[in-house]
Order: sequence, then C-alpha cells, then structure tokens
Amino acid sequence: MRYLVLILLLINCHPVSHIVVGTKREPTSPEDVIVYLDYPESYDKIALIDAGSNFSFKDPIILFAWQSKMNKALERLKVEAASLGANGILIVNTDNKTYQSINSNENGVQSSTYEEKFIKAIAIHVPKM
Repeated sequence: MRYLVLILLLINCHPVSHIVVGTKREPTSPEDVIVYLDYPESYDKIALIDAGSNFSFKDPIILFAWQSKMNKALERLKVEAASLGANGILIVNTDNKTYQSINSNENGVQSSTYEEKFIKAIAIHVPKM
C-alpha cells in the first residue's frame, strides 16, 4: 500500500505551480509566449508562476547541464503561462538549488548530490499593437 501511495504521488508531482492574481484568458500557444526582463508599457497580470527543472513523470527527462535545466524550467513556465491565457512572462527570479543526501549503512557513509534550477515569473497579457 505504501508503494501505491508513493507511485501516485510521483505521477502527480509536476514542478510547476501558479497563483491566479488577475483574469485568466483563453489558452494560447507556448510558442507565442514572449519572455520579458522588464515590464512592457501596457500589460495585465494573470498569475504568479514558478517552475523547476527537476524530474517529472509528466514530461520525464534527466538533465545534467545548467543550461539544459534552465531551458526545461523556462519551457515549463511557458506551457503553464499559455494554459492561463498569457502571451508573455516577466522573469522575477532564477535560483539554483542543491540537495545533498547522506546515508550510512554497514558499508560506510554514502553521499549524493542533486542540483536543479528554478524560475519565478509573472504571467502577463500584453495587448497587440
């Protein structure tokens, strides 16, 4: 039974989340979502979103290079923003996280490290001019 619960948790885990702070719109295409580093002249906030590069059964991939981890987190942000009707994301912050696991058994102490990338952004709608 414990394994079933663990499997269900892993299947449902996806390193993306959002908080709606404005009005959701009709979904757009992730390819149409533009990345902004500064606020555009005119925009409406839709949601605060964040995404990580960690492993997910929803889109399974194991990444090793920092750039590929950044690309995966950004791709996940765009997909989430598009599902909320955004045509832009404003990057608020990026972060690197390092997790270390230390285990001891009869063979001694073993250590492993896993690193991932996180991005926080604001999903926005920019009117087309």
